[in-house]
Amino acid sequence: MSHPALIRIYFLAISALPLAACSLAPPYVRPEPPVPAELGAADDAAADGMFGTGWRDFFTDQRLMALIEAGLETNRDLRLAALAVAEARARARLQNAERLPTLEVEGSDTYSGTLQKGAGQANRFEAAGLASFELDLFGRLRSLSEAALHAYLGAREGEKAVRIALVAQVARAYLAERLAEEQLGVARNTLKLLRESYAFINSRIQAGQASFLDLEQARSMTESARASVAQREREAIQSRTALQLLVGDFSELPLPPAVPLARQSLAALPPGVSSGVLLNRPDIMEAEHKLMAANADIGAARAAFFPSISLTGRLGYMSDDLRTLISPGASFWSFSPTVSLPIFTGGRNRANLELAEIRKESSIVEYEKSIQTAFREAADALLSRASFIDQLAGQERYLAIQRQVMELALNRYVNGAVSYLEVLDAQRNIFQAEQDLLMLRRDQLLNEINLYSALGGGLR
Repeated sequence: MSHPALIRIYFLAISALPLAACSLAPPYVRPEPPVPAELGAADDAAADGMFGTGWRDFFTDQRLMALIEAGLETNRDLRLAALAVAEARARARLQNAERLPTLEVEGSDTYSGTLQKGAGQANRFEAAGLASFELDLFGRLRSLSEAALHAYLGAREGEKAVRIALVAQVARAYLAERLAEEQLGVARNTLKLLRESYAFINSRIQAGQASFLDLEQARSMTESARASVAQREREAIQSRTALQLLVGDFSELPLPPAVPLARQSLAALPPGVSSGVLLNRPDIMEAEHKLMAANADIGAARAAFFPSISLTGRLGYMSDDLRTLISPGASFWSFSPTVSLPIFTGGRNRANLELAEIRKESSIVEYEKSIQTAFREAADALLSRASFIDQLAGQERYLAIQRQVMELALNRYVNGAVSYLEVLDAQRNIFQAEQDLLMLRRDQLLNEINLYSALGGGLR
């Protein structure tokens, strides 16, 4: 064989690649979504647009947007997701390389002799190239490569899902921080008013217009408010550190002023959604790629029942003298086709096929569960929107009424018609109503953020 013989063997192996086009994997069929076709007055165009609507278009609070930006840059969970994508990409490239021929060059120097006294030793020098290739006639390598590819694509979708979740988590943590800060403000303002009331009662005692019972009741309410302030301060600190953990930076960032909960605004979301739109969610697409990878694994398991054919070519020089190694007389070549047929494997191939089929069934269940979870999240948020509007309006009216009750109770107390306990009850109701109104407004914003996240928004 001439010197280019090994190269010809290598390209012969490459030309055999079209023979490896067969695949024993079952045809992939996407499972039907196990949910109703639509929910509410479905607006697919608007809902589908959420997948292209970035968080910069949805949120308007500049402080929150700065926090989200920082979180996308420094959050450790997002870094881990990016590394998982890189690892899956490397595994896919590694698996795909198994389908291509290999060409290697090697050299050796062998020393040999006998154990007899006075006997000499001999050297043998060898330089050779080695080309090898497995004919993937039944698609085993192809199926493994396809499975690795879908694992990589699934990891990419998983990273997108982590980004969406991170945007929503930062927004939720920010609202929790705003709620804690504003509730702390309400508690401090209430404490200030109660201190003024205590001073007012004390002055009325000096004038003989109030009793010490009224003074003790006012002091009791003041101490309760003081304890509430301490509790709200602790909650504010905890909510701040929780937000910093999500952002991934515990330093004091230069941030714009915060927008109060009452003035927070978000982009409008569609009134309904169809299950077909939800299939574009990254976490659902990740689950589908896992299903497709499991489907490809069945093809690899089936191919293990059939023969495998390997082609190996070797071309080089071999000589006892290094000076005459590279010479026509020292050249050699070999070509070795190898066929391997599984006869008895102790049931290993059958067990591998059964395992691959079970894993596919599990992947189908996980895929269907992902769709149902997504539909439930969207359904909860959509069906709760109207109730939040009604509840918020009712809470605002209740707070206004309690403030009127407070004024009436104070006037009646000054005129001696009621005890100071009536005034304290009115103050306590106002304090609780203000706290509840803040929580309700926070919950309404959270519901819109949950719907935005359920529709797959927040990628950019």
